[in-house]
Amino acid sequence: MDTVDQEGAIARSYVDAPEIDGVIYIDDASTLKPGDWADVRVTDTDIHDLWAVKI
Repeated sequence: MDTVDQEGAIARSYVDAPEIDGVIYIDDASTLKPGDWADVRVTDTDIHDLWAVKI
């Protein structure tokens, strides 16, 4: 996780570079904190980013 707040988390996959590649928006990430790794299921995409839920 890069950032976590009450709305969710913003993360990236292990192959994505910060500020270059897209990000993963994770809903309901209240149990996560920056630096955590998480398994997620992708629920939506656009040309650059992914939306996911924690599994």
